[in-house]
Amino acid sequence: MRTQSSLRWLRALPATVVALSVLATLLVLAAAGTGGGRADLERTAAAADPGAAGGVRLVQANIKSGMSLERTAADLGQVFAQLPDFITFNEVSSRPDALLAPPGYAIQRTPGTYTGATAVVWDATRWTKLAAGTYNISNVWGKSRKQKVHWGVRYANWATLRNAEGRTVSVVSVHFAPITKYTPGITLPSYQRLSGLAQSLSASGPVLMAGDVNVNFRSGAYPRNELAAMGLVNVFDLFGVAPATHDSGAVIDHAYLYQGDPLLPVTNLTTAELYSDHKMLTVDLGNVGPRAGAFAPGWKSNQGDANATMRLVRDAIDQAPPGSALHLATKQLGGKGVYRAIVNARARGVEIQIITGHRKVTDLDRKLAKLLGTKKKHKSWAKRKSSWSQYGLPKALVLASTSGGTRAVRIDFNRAWVGKEQRRAGSTAQIRSDQFGYDEMFLRFFAAVGRTL
Repeated sequence: MRTQSSLRWLRALPATVVALSVLATLLVLAAAGTGGGRADLERTAAAADPGAAGGVRLVQANIKSGMSLERTAADLGQVFAQLPDFITFNEVSSRPDALLAPPGYAIQRTPGTYTGATAVVWDATRWTKLAAGTYNISNVWGKSRKQKVHWGVRYANWATLRNAEGRTVSVVSVHFAPITKYTPGITLPSYQRLSGLAQSLSASGPVLMAGDVNVNFRSGAYPRNELAAMGLVNVFDLFGVAPATHDSGAVIDHAYLYQGDPLLPVTNLTTAELYSDHKMLTVDLGNVGPRAGAFAPGWKSNQGDANATMRLVRDAIDQAPPGSALHLATKQLGGKGVYRAIVNARARGVEIQIITGHRKVTDLDRKLAKLLGTKKKHKSWAKRKSSWSQYGLPKALVLASTSGGTRAVRIDFNRAWVGKEQRRAGSTAQIRSDQFGYDEMFLRFFAAVGRTL
C-alpha cells in the first residue's frame, strides 16, 4: 500500500468530483500509453493505512451492467480512489480492460460474455502475477425471453500473485447466479466449486475470494455450517460487522478467506455508495505472512474427527498461561474433561470466570462454585444462569486474554460442552483473535450475570 500522494489537490474536492478526476487522470495516461502514471496516484497519508504494516486492501465492486458511461466512470473512480492492492469486479463483461485496469494495474479475465463478467485487478507495482486462469462455477442453461444471458452460467477469474517480500496470495473474483425457476438449488453447488478452486490454489499460499454471491448473509438461506465445513471463512464473521452491500439492504457481496488464515486479522471493513445498485465493499487485512500462535482465526469442525471441537475447548483452557484470564460459558457442562482442565488452569494461576446454564444445580456446578467461589466482583467465580438467549451468547464460549501465544482469543461453539453434543454431525466452532470480536462478547458475558465493568 502507498503512503504518499502527489495528487493532494484531490482532497479539497467533493467526493464525486474526486472519483471522476481520478478516473479521468487514469484514462488520459492509458490513452497516452505511459507506464508511470500509477506512481502519481499514491495514497494520501491516512490514519489506518494497511500497507504501513505490510497489510493489503481489497475492494469488491459490482459495476451494474447497462449504466451510462458517466456513472460507470464515477463508480470506477470511487474504486481506484481507494488505491487497493486487489479489486474483484462483477458485471464487467462489456467494459474494456483499459478502463478496468489503468496504468499501474493489471487484469485477469478471459474475454467473453460469461468468462469476462468477473475480473481480478491488482496493483502491478506491488504484485507480480505467477499464474492466472478462469474457472467454471456453474453451468446451468435456461432463460426467459426477457433475459439476454443465461444467469446460471458463471465463471470465476483468479490470479496468484507475489510481492517483493516473497509473499504469495491468490485472489478470486466470483459472481453466483441468483435462485430462479431456471436455477433452483444453485447456491450450494456454486460454493462447492469455489471451495474446490480455493483448495487447489491454497498450495501456493493464502486465498482471498470476493464477489456478489446472491445470498443474504443475514438470512436463514445463508449456508453457514456448510461453508465452515468447506473452509470458507467470511470476513463479516471475522470482523463482527456485516453492513448492507445492496440498495435493498441485503448483504450479498461477500469476501472469504480459505481456512481463515494467514491474511488475518481483518483490520477494517467499510462500504460506500455507488451509482450501481451494489455498494463498494472495502476490506483491509493484516500482514500476509504466517500468524503466530496456536489459535489462528477460522473454523473447527468435527467432520472427520468427532472429538475435534471438544478437544479445542480443553486446548484453549490448557494453553492459557499463568496470569491470564479465561471467561467461559456453556449451556450444559457434561463429563469431567473440561472440569479437570479448569482445575489445572486455576492451579497454575489463571483467573477463571464461568457461566453454566443448567436449570437445576448439578454436581459439577457445586464443584465449580467451591473451586472458584460465586462472588461476581472477584477475579474468579462460577455462576449459573438459565436465561441465556437474551444476552446473545452462543451455546458455549471461550474468551481467553491469551492462550497458546494468541491474544484476545474468542471461540464460539454451536453446541454445549457435552460429549454427545459435540460429537453430533455439524458441531462447529468459530475461532477469532481480533480485539473487536473479543470485546463484543466480553460485554455480553458480563451482562448475562448483571455485572457492570
